[in-house]
Amino acid sequence: MIPLLYSFASRLARHLPAALAYALARAVARAFWHASAARREAVLANLARVVPTLPPREREALARRLFANFAEALVDSWRAERAGAGQAPTVEIEGDEGLRAAVRSGDGVLLWSAHLGNWELAAGELARRGYAVSAIARPHEDEGLERWFARRRAAAGVRVVARCPGAIEARRVLRRHGLLALLGDRRFEGQGRAVPFFGRPARLPAAPLALARRTGARVVPGFVVREGRGRYRVHLEPALEVSGEGALRELARALERHVGAHPDQWYVFERVWDEPLPESA
Repeated sequence: MIPLLYSFASRLARHLPAALAYALARAVARAFWHASAARREAVLANLARVVPTLPPREREALARRLFANFAEALVDSWRAERAGAGQAPTVEIEGDEGLRAAVRSGDGVLLWSAHLGNWELAAGELARRGYAVSAIARPHEDEGLERWFARRRAAAGVRVVARCPGAIEARRVLRRHGLLALLGDRRFEGQGRAVPFFGRPARLPAAPLALARRTGARVVPGFVVREGRGRYRVHLEPALEVSGEGALRELARALERHVGAHPDQWYVFERVWDEPLPESA
């Protein structure tokens, strides 16, 4: 049932006028806000850490806007499939020359991103610009929906090779000096290391950095933000030094900068700070 709903929604997004597609998306987001208490409460809890000084009423308005932005971002992703119709979203990339230099170095590149803006659209744009994009992606709970997304990623030129950083396929991509993308703001299979994040320790996945160290790959932080309906900008930062223990802290600081600037575009619908951790972690 869920894949059928996604398929129907994507068809509407591609064929309806943009204004009507966005209006329907916002209506669905409002329904989802009321129907999914667990995700609503998780987003509110996360925003309480990101914008702690914001009054509760304003924080709820921000959370509602986040739900609406997510729905509109889905519309943008689906409308990108009709590039020939002149209605495809635009994606600008800052720092592209640095990423190309990292790829040309022949060491392999781990592109560390987050659930911010529209990561699916950004990955597709990188593939369109000639990058051979492989990705690690946590699977959807519904197998049919997982297959649905896999077909669309493949059509965009993005190859999902693994579900966790320790998978053999992920190691092969970097050992063959390829480009491997992942979203590092949610843990894989419950694992993670505590690092300071918005003033309190949060567990972020450390396994990707261990993978980069073992394979000699460079780690490039990259984040995409929505600048308006159908307009996105990818920010690629300089490669990090991953030989020491401070790389995950640097990634957390980079994530903090971008999430702090665009909290209504951080689409993590589960609690990030979900357990008490020692402040010294």
